Amino acid sequence: MLSAQGTEKKVAVVTGGAEGLGAEIAHRLAREGFEIALLDLNGEGLESTAAAIRGAFPELRVLTIKADLADAALVSDAFAEVESHFGRVDALINTAGGSGTEPVHDIEDLAPEMWSQVLNANVTSAFLCSRMAVPLMRRNGFGRIVNFSSAVADGLAGPSGTVGARLPYAASKAAVIGLTKQLAKDLGSSGITVNAVSPGLILPEHGRVRRVFEALPEEAQAATCAAIPAGRTGTGAEIAAAVAYLVSPEAGFTSGCVLNVDGAA
Repeated sequence: MLSAQGTEKKVAVVTGGAEGLGAEIAHRLAREGFEIALLDLNGEGLESTAAAIRGAFPELRVLTIKADLADAALVSDAFAEVESHFGRVDALINTAGGSGTEPVHDIEDLAPEMWSQVLNANVTSAFLCSRMAVPLMRRNGFGRIVNFSSAVADGLAGPSGTVGARLPYAASKAAVIGLTKQLAKDLGSSGITVNAVSPGLILPEHGRVRRVFEALPEEAQAATCAAIPAGRTGTGAEIAAAVAYLVSPEAGFTSGCVLNVDGAA
């Protein structure tokens, strides 16, 4: 693939690339000709994803960096390594995130530490990575940032009654939309687009979400699918296809949007 500038290959940084959606997105972008930098805390998963991409696309370079993406100093170091290795960043896919696990039912029982953990995983990481990627994109006058929100961000999806992970998760994913829209305006004249993907219930080929869903009784799985207008769960490939469009040169006039990939849920 030709880059936006000359004949160098484009470079995509994919956070949360160790498994699940991040891994599928990285593989799809490699198929589109991007060289890949994978960032995640899961070192073993990073190497597994990188090995699969290298095996399928031996002509492409793949870099893995294990880092806590809510730590500003570590994110700065990670992007310095990306710049040293590739010399450029053309796309940033902020897939990394988390939902927390504490099963509390009332807001007064929700620990502030859990609130901060989820906000840091979903919002702070996207801010910190964007902060480091934008100067590298500005240098070439081209960039694509794709953040990840969720169908729960509007408060209409998902059951009520369990504050636990859901409250900070919904708040953080709504904040991602605000970050996306404002950053798109701020960068509009720089050749850099900023968009968000808002998935519904997606089952990647591998990952925690699939494991949890498949552990449910068959009746519960069927009821979940029946509640989705499309009648089924989504696939990681469908999310990766949406990202592939948003990072393409053809998406240069698409910025500040939230692309729902949720089966009309």
